Amino acid sequence: MPKKNTIYQTPMEPWPALARYGQRIEIEKPVLRLFFFDTGKVNKPVLMMIHGLGDEADTWRHVYTPLIENFRVIALDLPGFGRSEKLDVDYTPDYLLSAIVGLMDQLAIPDATLMGSSLGGILAHQIAINHPERINGLVLIGGSIFQPQAMQDWSLRLMGLPVVGKWLYTRLRNDPDAAYASLNNVYHQIEDLPQADRSFLYHRVNQRVWDDGQRRAYLSTLSNLAPWIKHLQADLPAKLKTLQLSTLVMRGEFDLLFSEANSDAIVNIQPNTRKVTIQGAGHLPHQEAPHAFLSIIQNWFSEIY
Repeated sequence: MPKKNTIYQTPMEPWPALARYGQRIEIEKPVLRLFFFDTGKVNKPVLMMIHGLGDEADTWRHVYTPLIENFRVIALDLPGFGRSEKLDVDYTPDYLLSAIVGLMDQLAIPDATLMGSSLGGILAHQIAINHPERINGLVLIGGSIFQPQAMQDWSLRLMGLPVVGKWLYTRLRNDPDAAYASLNNVYHQIEDLPQADRSFLYHRVNQRVWDDGQRRAYLSTLSNLAPWIKHLQADLPAKLKTLQLSTLVMRGEFDLLFSEANSDAIVNIQPNTRKVTIQGAGHLPHQEAPHAFLSIIQNWFSEIY
């Protein structure tokens, strides 16, 4: 058994610039408490941000405040992750989808633009299909529900295996450096990030691996995700062809998880969709190239609003 490390068994503190926006709320369906950032500007259109698997709302730390001028910006920690409640439940995609829509309902938000990263992009895309009347625009970053090409990342495939995944996740508790190195598959050049980012990520990834609730949510989500996506593929082309929604597909040049073939497939089948590649970035371009990311996003928003 790994020796307990109290340094990392502490509450997750927000990135300093985001702390003032942190809130908690209990939603009704499903019943659980969520943590989220919210600028609370009710007189502006809503932009809701959804993070990826194993991440938290702080993934948006460099792009959140610049978007406040034109939007009420909301970024949640998905159930089981970050500071949201980590119930002992089966973390199916439907459970996560219900929580996102449940937060919109609880905050009395009739419609919003959704911006999703990786798993967040998958969930955002499915919400747009399920509730097109509630979505004003869609930004898919490194993830989409439409995946004609299966993901090739073997580390995630192994993590999705019963017993093996738990062992791989838990063994990272023995070596904080190894936990930090596990981030290399989502960043192109993590060592090129500012020191403040690297220090933040080093501490945060080790907090994740020491959190039993997040481990349960991560492994449950991962094991449920692949068969759910595979099951949806046959009917997706017909649904996407009728989705009349302004959509921006963003991909880092060196993204190892979201293939260029899959990003092209969305543009080729879904109307009103544009693809942009961010040079020099990996799976999380909003972190590795925030200035380029913001320039693209703000230009696109100016066209649809």
